[in-house]
Amino acid sequence: MKKIGLINIYMGEFPWFFKLFLKSCEANPTIDFFIFTDTIIEYKIAANIKVIPFTLQDFNLLATEKLGLDINVEKGYKLCDFRPAFGILFSEYLQGYDFWGITDIDVIYGRIREFLTDDLLNEYDTICVRHAFITACCMLYRNSNYVNNLYKESRDYKMIFTTSKNYAFDETNFENSPFFTEIHDIFKMNCEIESIQHVIVREMDKGKMKAHFDFMLVEGTPGRLKWENGTFSYTGKFEFMLYHLMYYKCNYFANNKLKWDEIPDVFYIDRFDYRQDNLLSTRLRVYYDNTIRPFIWNVGKRLDSFFSYALVRKKVKYLAEGDYSYYLDKENAIIGRNEDGSNFITIKKHKRASLYEMTFNKGYFFADNLGLICKVNEEESHMRNKFGIIHSSGHTTAYNKIENHTII
Repeated sequence: MKKIGLINIYMGEFPWFFKLFLKSCEANPTIDFFIFTDTIIEYKIAANIKVIPFTLQDFNLLATEKLGLDINVEKGYKLCDFRPAFGILFSEYLQGYDFWGITDIDVIYGRIREFLTDDLLNEYDTICVRHAFITACCMLYRNSNYVNNLYKESRDYKMIFTTSKNYAFDETNFENSPFFTEIHDIFKMNCEIESIQHVIVREMDKGKMKAHFDFMLVEGTPGRLKWENGTFSYTGKFEFMLYHLMYYKCNYFANNKLKWDEIPDVFYIDRFDYRQDNLLSTRLRVYYDNTIRPFIWNVGKRLDSFFSYALVRKKVKYLAEGDYSYYLDKENAIIGRNEDGSNFITIKKHKRASLYEMTFNKGYFFADNLGLICKVNEEESHMRNKFGIIHSSGHTTAYNKIENHTII
């Protein structure tokens, strides 16, 4: 059996879903998980989960030495750009492993070996869990000198490693477009840098390596997921390798709190909640959470927007001017100010839209002609520098003001 080690670096307090991740790692005892972190884990974890005390300073010293560059990472999220170089950075930990890989902690694994078979590992040098583009929630690299140094084939890697901006070098430079149908679509995108997908596809075309792209994961909020002693399935029929919680954890309607001290051996994940049993009373609650509650919320916000615009029209004046970014989108939103001091928004290719406060839902506002429902944290100071756009599905895009930007 091929030996596999998956690596994650996480700085700060672990999120609520971390124990779900650990439970799924424990159910894959033939795979080792390395977690480099500056947080102390005080509860018992499985033997195949290796926790290594690690700080940003440790990383900067290690990366400067191993990469031969002056590395000075200040924020944990920037570490994602270095993932293609983990084979070099953590080579001492990976001795004896046939493959190393990257893993996020917002994933729940099923039976990994059912998908990453030895036949697959014998044939391919890299394995991606999507069919058309790399997603770094989980990816495998052969532990060889050639593959470990693939990142150097990008013309931009030195610039990426030595600047503070995050480029999603480990994926596709934030071009995870729904229009991706095959791996070469990356060359049709307007990318700022050569990402690791550019490198891998180009090296494949040269015949220097073999890369496997296949759909092994579930994303979004499909509901009807069942995890049972390590087996993960949709409706109990279609097995998959992992569920990526990226959209679940960002959903306004979802329960983002840990319910259990100990994760059960069987649990279900619905669109907006998770549970341990499948009783009739529980399924009725699931129907309410999945269908009725979001419907009521949407109707209420639309009625409030209509009433507020038709009769009140109280303009938003509390957003700081500047460019606002959503970390998964390369196009910024711009918040400006009209002559009367009220805010307007320009987002993507839409025209400028004025912003109005809701009357009955404090902390909410809307754009007059874009159909956007937005929310700010009422506990923040008078002038806010972040807001969220809540879509009818509950998916929330969180925008944060980019510092040191001046509107011309």
